[in-house]
Order: sequence, then structure tokens, then C-alpha cells
Amino acid sequence: AAHDLGPANPRYRSFLGLSLALVERRFDRALELCRSAAREEFFNPELYHNLARVHLARYSYFSSVKKNPGKASESLLRAEIYGTQAVVRRPNDPEVRVLMGRIYQIKLAQRPVSELSQAVLNQSPVVREFTRALELDPDNGEAELGLGIYYLFIPQFLGGDGHRARNHFKRAAQLMPDNPEPLVWLSISYRQEGRLREARKYLDRAIAIDPDHPFVQAEAARLLNAEREQRK
Repeated sequence: AAHDLGPANPRYRSFLGLSLALVERRFDRALELCRSAAREEFFNPELYHNLARVHLARYSYFSSVKKNPGKASESLLRAEIYGTQAVVRRPNDPEVRVLMGRIYQIKLAQRPVSELSQAVLNQSPVVREFTRALELDPDNGEAELGLGIYYLFIPQFLGGDGHRARNHFKRAAQLMPDNPEPLVWLSISYRQEGRLREARKYLDRAIAIDPDHPFVQAEAARLLNAEREQRK
């Protein structure tokens, strides 16, 4: 039994690789472990899901920390490839669907014109993936959050709606009470409409959960500037 939990077990290696990527940012070693595991259990969707998550973490690192768009773009492409393979192997896994929704959301932010043009003709893949995740798991807070972000930023003619976005954010906040991000997004949605009192209420709740969270701190600075401008 102990041997089954050791390095010889592909699932163990894949989990170890994912941990190295998310916690220590040791991406080369993480990918080495995850790839070897996927080669041994070709039909195991969990291993492809982990590979996609490693590449998505690598994308975030190279886009926001290292500012290397080439490596970031390559990582996002790999995340989509492995995520798609995980969907093929496990189409009814809500976590896989949430992962794909995140990937498509990043692509939408990078190429809004082409991605939104495609959404005019077909349902947005962002909506498709997050909606499917909620069909499979109605209490999936990450999917609610993803839909809220989508409806907050897309144009009105494609269904963009601040009120609709806030409904998703509020539901996400209920489902993830220890996660400050839905509350920060609520604050952002109100700040963008100039409703700074409501924005402050939700941001203060996020600060109470995790005052050191980078997203919380960034929005705190933006809201403080907006409040100063409003007082002038």
C-alpha cells in the first residue's frame, strides 16, 4: 500500500508536480512529473487536468511576474490543449469545466474583438463552460464568479449587465465565504458605476477576510483614489 502512494504511482507524481507548480513555482520539475504520469495513464482525465493547471499557473507567473508574453502565451496554449483532453476524457467533471472557462476568459481578455465577434454567432465558450459546470454542480462558487466577471465586462449588446454580474458575485460570495474575491468583484462593479458607498461596503468585507490578499489591496488603492476624486 505504501508503494502505491510513492513516486512509482502516476497519480502521486502528478499531484506532487501540481503542488510544486502552485506552491513553489518549480514549473520545469512540475511539468516533468505531470507529463511522465500522463504518459503512463493515458486515459486518466485527472492527470490531464493537473497538466492544464500547471500550465495555467505557469501562464500567470510569466504574464504577471516575469512579464514574458512569449512564455505566457505558450503556457496558455498548452493549458487549453491539456484542458480539452481532460474534457474529452471526463466531460461531466465540473472542475474541468471551470478550468476551461478560466482559460477562455483569459483568451477573451487578450483578444476581445475576435472573441466577442465569435460570440455574436455562437454562445461564448466562457458562458458555455461555466454554465455547464453549474449544471453539474449548482453550488460551484468558481463558476458563479466566472460568469459574474464575464457579464461585468462584455458589451451590453452581447448581454453585459452589471446587475446580472452582481447576482453571480453575491451567489459566489455565499458559496465561498472565506474567499475575498467575489466581494472584491462586487466592489469593482459598484465603483465602475460611481456607487462608491456600496463599493466600500463590499470591499471592507473583503478586507476583513484577508487584508493581505493582493487583489484586495489593489482594489483598495483604486477605490481610495475614486473616493478622493469624488470628494473634490
